[in-house]
Amino acid sequence: MSSFTPVSIVLDMTLRDLYTYEGGGEDIALAYAVPTAEVQMAVGIPLPKKFTYQSPVYPTYDGDFLARRYLGLVPQAFAFMAGKMPLVMFDLDKTEEELRVLNSESLRPHQADAYHVFDQLTPLQRPELTFVEKPSDIKFGQESRVAVVSPMDCLLSLPHLVDPEAHYEALSKRGLALSGLPTPATEIVDTVLSPAQISDHKLVEFEVQRMMARIRARQLPFVIKVPQSLSGHGTFVVRTEAKRTDAIRIFEPETKRMLNQINSSNAHISPCSLVLQSMIPGEAVALSSLITKSGRPIFTACCSQIFHPNGKWAGNFCDYRKQESLRAQYADTAAKLGAYLHKLGYWGPMGADIMTDADGGQLVIDLNARVTGSHPLGALRGHFVRLGLNVANVFSCLTLTLTREEFEEEFRQELQHVGSMVINAWLHMKDGKTSLATVALAAEDKEKLNELVERLNSFKVTGENQKARKTAP
Repeated sequence: MSSFTPVSIVLDMTLRDLYTYEGGGEDIALAYAVPTAEVQMAVGIPLPKKFTYQSPVYPTYDGDFLARRYLGLVPQAFAFMAGKMPLVMFDLDKTEEELRVLNSESLRPHQADAYHVFDQLTPLQRPELTFVEKPSDIKFGQESRVAVVSPMDCLLSLPHLVDPEAHYEALSKRGLALSGLPTPATEIVDTVLSPAQISDHKLVEFEVQRMMARIRARQLPFVIKVPQSLSGHGTFVVRTEAKRTDAIRIFEPETKRMLNQINSSNAHISPCSLVLQSMIPGEAVALSSLITKSGRPIFTACCSQIFHPNGKWAGNFCDYRKQESLRAQYADTAAKLGAYLHKLGYWGPMGADIMTDADGGQLVIDLNARVTGSHPLGALRGHFVRLGLNVANVFSCLTLTLTREEFEEEFRQELQHVGSMVINAWLHMKDGKTSLATVALAAEDKEKLNELVERLNSFKVTGENQKARKTAP
């Protein structure tokens, strides 16, 4: 690790603040991991049978990459604003070299990466991090309740802050369409098969084609979503007949997979459906809030979104000078979101993507009952603004050609002296030469911010379509 000390970071708000707000007083701990759709990430975390997830648009089958991203990097980024409260993360499976030479008392590389990230925070806001190999290793106080990113079968033995089925419904794209919240015009294509019928292969094939027929018949343009996905991995935009053909190619096998996952434990929570939604022209904003136990939304940030050229979500852009006006502009919709989540029994971090239609109405196009990519930008507002930095980006899940030490040396001025760059998450890859990272960077104006983004872009791994637009359009 490099020897220099970065600027100490004080966050405007933390999850601990939320959970103790309005006299909450609950003994709450975080157990953070992100579930995957098809690949088991670690020996101690089996694939689910009840709470299933989908990733048909950007499928990844590299187990090591998925583990580093969803057990390491993303939980770090989500827990960056946790505050001083217990946090459990899961260990990666040991490599052959680790099994051969690692001292059992030594920090493993992914563990050291996480502690290094949280060490940037003032000690009063630093999570109390421990690592476990499997859920049965988690030890909390007798009265503790656990907050999670998404419901996972392997965590069901733990006492949850929010009922897992209610949380699953709060995360569901199907659930949002049925919520009564203002959304684009939506057709929900539910399966009509029961768990007992899934063993009949002919019935399953017929059901797949029945559901595909709705995609074939839908008037262009439209958007297809599956019920449970992350970062746009289950969302596909259909503007042309060629894209409709692509959609059938992608969603036909995915629908069959969803059908085959229906069983007696999950049929009642609707794990298999297609959500077909009218496409609204324009750009969405990412509204992030903290929902109190009484359902009141506490504004965190309102950001523009940044996408890779292939349409995959890459991060967010925030103009701190506009936050108060944006807070007021979206206050009514935020209140509706808080009321809906409160009705379900959910409280905690929440992010929503909102678009404005031709009549000026605000439509919720996505709802995430968890920490989102834009939450850290809200928590870092005071840190950046005190330094005279008015605009900021956060880029998520970058693959960089640098180690953490090399990155710190390259951006020493921004990290140590100016404070215009914050590492929200970092994980070295197995080769020890490249890294996954989530980074927030800020500047006085967009022009200077774009210059910093260009420098960051120069260290991205090439050939993987990762270059994102510099800031919001």
